Formats: sequence, structure tokens, C-alpha cells
Amino acid sequence: MKRWVFVLVVGIGFLVVTLLFSREDPNLIKCGGRIMSPGDVCETTKNGRTTGEDTYAEMKAAAESRAETFRNHGLWMAGVGVALTGLGATMLIRGKRRKDRAIAAARQDVQWQAQPGFPQQQGFPQPQWQPAPGQQPYPPQNGWPRQPGPPPQQFGPPGHGGS
Repeated sequence: MKRWVFVLVVGIGFLVVTLLFSREDPNLIKCGGRIMSPGDVCETTKNGRTTGEDTYAEMKAAAESRAETFRNHGLWMAGVGVALTGLGATMLIRGKRRKDRAIAAARQDVQWQAQPGFPQQQGFPQPQWQPAPGQQPYPPQNGWPRQPGPPPQQFGPPGHGGS
């Protein structure tokens, strides 16, 4: 079950990365949320000190490289993301259903073990047949009684009845 959660998370990760790259415009270069123009320099600062500088040309080249990479690989990344997300979700749902069925079957087994034999319907007593005085119990104790009268009539042409 845990591996399918992992597959689902990785699939969603692929989709998020694909979505982020697809929304980037290589012609719109920003530094700290502000749009840059040719000749500008973007300074990166940390704790009030400058830690790096990037020119407009460097940032534009990096954005164009990312856009080219997305054009070449973005479609398969989206496909892998959809496939992994679908597989993970499907297997999680199947696992949950199997677990629910197993729990229901275990509960039913416990009920059947608690009531040996056929379950009796509540509110309806089971009929018990008792022979009347002078009547033999069923089946007869001495074998089957003979019926009085002639033997049963055989059907078919004479001579072929087996008697």
C-alpha cells in the first residue's frame, strides 16, 4: 500500500514540474518579481550582502534553455506523470476495496462460526413433526410397507414390460 502512495506522489510531482515549466515565458525575464530589460543586472543578496550577479543576457539564455528542454521532454514528462498518478490511484483504490472485502468476509465467517448449522429465522419456530399415536415414524422402521391391491400397471406394448 505504501509503495502505491509513493507512486502517486511521484506522478503528481511529475505533473507539477511539467505544469511549472509549461507556464514559464522565456521572453519575460524577471528579477525578484520585477521585469528586466537588456543591460540590467540582477543581484542576489543574503543578509544584506551581495552573493551573486546575473545579467539580463545570462538569465535570458537560461530561460531559453529551460524552454527548449521542456519542448523536447515536457510531453513525455506529462505522460509519465499521468501514468504514475493513474496507476497509483488505481492500485490504492483496489487495495482499499480488497481490504474492505477481507474485513467483511472475516465478519461473515465469525457470524457463521457463532451459529452452527443453518441460521434460524427469528420469530418463526421450526416445525417439528411428531407421529400421531399408533402411527409409525418416518421412515418406517421395518422397511417400506406394501400397498394393498394389484401391482402397478406397466405401460408400453405387451411383452415388453419386464414382468
